[in-house]
Amino acid sequence: MRNPTPLKRSPIFIFGPPLILGTLGLGLVLQSGMFASPEHTIIAQQVEAFQAQNLTPPTPEMTDYLYPRSTIDFANQQYVVVNKHRELHPIDYAPAILVAAPSSESLDNSRELLLTPATATALVEMAKDMYEQGYGKLFVNSAYRTYEYQVELFESKTGQYGLAEALIRSAKAGHSEHQTGLAVDVSVPDQGCAIMQCFGDTKAGQWIADNAWRYGFIIRYEKDTTVITGYTYEPWHLRYVGIELTEIYSQNGIQTLEEFWGLPAAEFYLEEMTESTID
Repeated sequence: MRNPTPLKRSPIFIFGPPLILGTLGLGLVLQSGMFASPEHTIIAQQVEAFQAQNLTPPTPEMTDYLYPRSTIDFANQQYVVVNKHRELHPIDYAPAILVAAPSSESLDNSRELLLTPATATALVEMAKDMYEQGYGKLFVNSAYRTYEYQVELFESKTGQYGLAEALIRSAKAGHSEHQTGLAVDVSVPDQGCAIMQCFGDTKAGQWIADNAWRYGFIIRYEKDTTVITGYTYEPWHLRYVGIELTEIYSQNGIQTLEEFWGLPAAEFYLEEMTESTID
């Protein structure tokens, strides 16, 4: 099994995420104007320039908190945060490079669903270790989705469940993690509960909950976080963010990316909130 490389915490990082600040929280850092600094503006401009050329900047290390925090707004970045308040830019974004994780004795991706290269590599490694430890063969239920596909999926969920229920089960196009190529839905067919909350109670689901962080994945929509993420519990939905982030995320009991980066809760789409106010 992969052993994460210990973090080297720099002074910038120590005064970064809320999990390091503890009781102070990231809010105090934001209030201090740290992210309105000239350095932040320059970094943001550099990332924009890379994206305009359809290039991916080198993934920054978590030891320099300022740079990673500035990349969460960019669709082609590993740390991008997309939720009901934060749509992708451009809204119909598609990753420049996508690959299909190869099927093997430990992983079934027979439909050749696509992911970013780093996500696919991590999934293969996780599936291998999980299988060798006796927790089952991983099946890829869903991976990268185009903007157009997400439009159709949300419409389908609305027709099946009604709008209110669809809003907590599926993302609108441009607001889906699947569109980044960094998210994957998994199951172990032999254990049942595919794409169901009871997957979290299977031995595979429990292993994933305990070990996914070792490979750079988080369970994006955990129990009792709907008021923050806007979605119900999805133990099958894994989001790749890299080991440097997940090590801190796991060790500090973080449950959402919103909490990690000090972002506001995104239970509802902004237009939902506006309509509610008007009514």
